Amino acid sequence: MRNALLFAVVVAACGGPSKSTPAAPEAPAEPAPTVEPPAPAPAPPRVVDATPDQPSGAIAARDAELAKLAAPLLELPSNSGAKFTRDGKRVVFVSNRDGLPQPYIADAGKPDAPATRLVTSGDRTGALTILPDGKAMVFRSDHGADENWGLFRVNLDGSGLVALTPDKRQRDEPIVVDGKPDQVFYSARAISDVGTAVYTTSSKAPGEEKPLYKDDKPGSLVDVSPDGRWGLFVRTPTASENYLVVIELATGSARAVFPHEGKVGIGVAVFTADGKRVVVTTDGGGEQSLVLALDPATGKELARYVEHKPATAAVSAIDVARRGNALALSLNAGNHADVRLLDATTLKPRAQVAMPLGSGGVSGFSQDGKRLAVTWSTPSAPGDIYAIDVATGKLVDCPAFDGGAIPVNVYLPTGAQGKKLPVIVNYHGGPSGNASVGWLANARFFLSLGYAWVEPNVRGSGGFGRAYEMADNGAKRLDGFKDIESVGRWVAAQPWADKDRLVIYGGSYGGYTVLIGLTRMPSLWRAGVDLVGVANLKSFMATTSGLIRELFLVEFGDPDKDAAFLDSISPLRDAGKIVDPLFVYAGANDPRVPRTESDLIVKAVRGSHVPVEYMVKDNEGHSLAHRENQIEFVSRVARFLETHLK
Repeated sequence: MRNALLFAVVVAACGGPSKSTPAAPEAPAEPAPTVEPPAPAPAPPRVVDATPDQPSGAIAARDAELAKLAAPLLELPSNSGAKFTRDGKRVVFVSNRDGLPQPYIADAGKPDAPATRLVTSGDRTGALTILPDGKAMVFRSDHGADENWGLFRVNLDGSGLVALTPDKRQRDEPIVVDGKPDQVFYSARAISDVGTAVYTTSSKAPGEEKPLYKDDKPGSLVDVSPDGRWGLFVRTPTASENYLVVIELATGSARAVFPHEGKVGIGVAVFTADGKRVVVTTDGGGEQSLVLALDPATGKELARYVEHKPATAAVSAIDVARRGNALALSLNAGNHADVRLLDATTLKPRAQVAMPLGSGGVSGFSQDGKRLAVTWSTPSAPGDIYAIDVATGKLVDCPAFDGGAIPVNVYLPTGAQGKKLPVIVNYHGGPSGNASVGWLANARFFLSLGYAWVEPNVRGSGGFGRAYEMADNGAKRLDGFKDIESVGRWVAAQPWADKDRLVIYGGSYGGYTVLIGLTRMPSLWRAGVDLVGVANLKSFMATTSGLIRELFLVEFGDPDKDAAFLDSISPLRDAGKIVDPLFVYAGANDPRVPRTESDLIVKAVRGSHVPVEYMVKDNEGHSLAHRENQIEFVSRVARFLETHLK
């Protein structure tokens, strides 16, 4: 906590007669002029700035005590992004077991065998792609979490690490196909750009980045045909209006093949193993989640799968087996995830996959198509890798202001029966992200301290249908604010909740939600925790990445045309209404919500003499990727809350 010491110095001036020589008899003395004592010096002005706090003394000691409690939970490794090697005997994956997401390799047949770290780096990595020769892989990494992703190659024995791309660019996931094993295909853009280009470069050594296609709208290259001739590009003018474009990579010529009319949302698109079909996931412009097989030349529909459990679920990932004609889907069902196995030609279900209630998704088939790698987490276990044999899943709703229902996940600590608990209400980012059942180390830590943990999916959340996701766009943002209040009042009325100790907590758009809650409904909350949240929508839109700015023109509004509205829903305007203690976290390298947004709210709240603590990390962006930073964050937040929830 930042402590400001105010004091004034009073200076007293004293004087006496001076010595002089005798003089003639004096004339009657005139009254001495009245001399006013000097006014006390003014107190130095209180300096209000956005300097991060550095805990010391007893505060730092308490943080250290809490860190010892947090470490065992945050040190549990989480694994993701698993891919079978070409021989099927091993699996490569990303794990944070050494404190930062890094690539590892392990024996696929021996789950208890130790994994080998392939790269030793101070930066996070991801998007692993095994090369067709089965001896090496390509991955991406950024510096200080700045999201300028570079592409790298490393052999599967950990040797031969080389950077393939030298300059800073926001690169998407690398794609390498059997027909062009010496090339990497990917989409990329400068952080400030709105449009996206498709590039290729060598998969073997540093080389020239060759541009293949340029689109003036946001989008990404999502797949390349097995022979390397065609690319699939999803153009994304807005989050709910997408177009599937087929690119001839040799010439850069492109044609939109879906939709033929209307506005639809597109999730994922891939080529089938023979390259003769494109499988695309879409909402069809409505509420039903569809998977379509299309002719890549004409966009003609060849087969269809309709999801019913639930119908509003969104497909978040697809993987196609190279052999065996199988196709796997990751399903975002709003509050949890599911996996589906389909026939790649007919799109009819092949086998039912029974995963435990939790979150995760498909990572990739083995080369022979007989096994499917899935990464999965549950509320009691962090993300881990499962292998599925290809041949052979409770929620609470609270009422919304308009009579609908807001899906809410509730977690209570052991031994909570009959107690009134402090509650942390955690809002997800996005805005179209969602809170799904799964492992969250921060939640487990606060549960261990006796807090209840609540995760709302207010309107605007993804996985609950197109209408629900778009229900907070533009002027309807105010309805989303009403949901925040509805959740707060619902939580306060629960028999396990101490209504006088409610904490609003969230990151990114969730951080913005925290600031909205504290400015518009301060009586509901006792404290707030804002991670990388937006304070001023106008300054945010001027400083965020070009891609995000373009997408948020519909989500929030145009900074020029809708300036008055954006100002009216910017928490900074109403910062003087914040009366609850606030903890703020920012990453110094954040390209999405620059640190300046956090600086603005910290300075404003400090100016109102409200307790605020500010944590900034120089090696983070829109992230808390380093384990030591994670432990410091939860420890400081826990100490801050125990101080202000008394």
